[in-house]
Amino acid sequence: MFGLVLEGGGAKGAYQIGAWKALRELGVEIKGVAGTSVGALNGAMVVQDDFEKAYEVWHNISFGKILKVDEEIILKIKEGAISSENFRYLVKSIREIFRDRGLDVTPLRQLLSDVICEDKIRSSEKDFGIVTVALSDLKPVELYIEDIPKGKLVEYLMASANLPVFKMDKIDGKLFLDGAFFDNLPIKLLTAKGYRDIITVRLYGIGRTRRINTKKLNIITINPSEDLGGTLDLSPERAQRNLNLGYFDALSVMKKYSGSFYYIIVNYPEDYFVNFFFNLRPKAVYKLAKIMGLPESIPHRRLLFERVIPRLSEILGLSPKSSYKDIFLGILEKAAMSDGMDKFKVYDFDEFLDMVIGHHHLTSESISDKIPRLLKQSDLIIRTVKNQLSPEVVDVFINELKKNR
Repeated sequence: MFGLVLEGGGAKGAYQIGAWKALRELGVEIKGVAGTSVGALNGAMVVQDDFEKAYEVWHNISFGKILKVDEEIILKIKEGAISSENFRYLVKSIREIFRDRGLDVTPLRQLLSDVICEDKIRSSEKDFGIVTVALSDLKPVELYIEDIPKGKLVEYLMASANLPVFKMDKIDGKLFLDGAFFDNLPIKLLTAKGYRDIITVRLYGIGRTRRINTKKLNIITINPSEDLGGTLDLSPERAQRNLNLGYFDALSVMKKYSGSFYYIIVNYPEDYFVNFFFNLRPKAVYKLAKIMGLPESIPHRRLLFERVIPRLSEILGLSPKSSYKDIFLGILEKAAMSDGMDKFKVYDFDEFLDMVIGHHHLTSESISDKIPRLLKQSDLIIRTVKNQLSPEVVDVFINELKKNR
């Protein structure tokens, strides 16, 4: 049994419902939930165990479901179609925000009233905790469901998600602020209840994450494999992508798939990938060295393992501690991304390899020759040119793979 901690992050919250979908399919039993801001809102739906309703909320999300605005004009402004009418609406809206002391979140309040069943949550056997901040004295307020007065759950969920730009309503004479100002990832709420096995679903929203002692904890972290968009990006397209991302990222973490962008099942040992690099032809190694601005006077295997592979790891954006498998997959993933291969699919390694080799298009020109050798040699500056070098580097490896098939 696990505790589930849901981080705050506004419109990025669709990602968490996608992750929950995967956890449900895998039969992961969630005994307690803690969340901040949108994590608290999603957490309430997890506790009441109403996945279909939660998925529907995010699948159909829009500005008008959260804020009292003219959606059509907001969309035009986002697309850069600024007309005199749009501009007047924008000025009028800004005046109203100042007059009303914040954005009107009446639609969000109504949405929560429609989808949250307080009785169901209170009768659930799951623990549930949220975080907010009392504005009057700027003190954190950490609450479990049993601490929240009956009939006021929606009000406190709103309090946990109360951004400073939102119009605030008092609860029993007090104003509250978004819990992200105190703890955007409230693991402590569950450890205080005795939980040691915890799954966190990160959004990397704006806010403070408090440090905790993790020595005696088993924490599984589900991280986004790509950017989730803006905190207020409430477009249905973004929400749908984040739902898919959350689902596949959670599957990848729980089932231990490989890949940093794609989802790949690999059944080969590390030696398989070491042997690939070891057997690279000298011609390919020296070509890689030339692209990277490395000296070509060193014996090819020393050059490969001491200079080329560490530089390759950096060009691919990988950690210096990455395994040879990680580096090999990083090459394939770069090629797959450039060729537009479908991200939202679980691939078998051999299938992925064959698809990359079959679909990859070679770059038409050599950009590395136009980059001064000094820039390519500098460990500091390589970060600014790695995106220009990576297509040529990938081409060399794909050519070698084709020769070996």
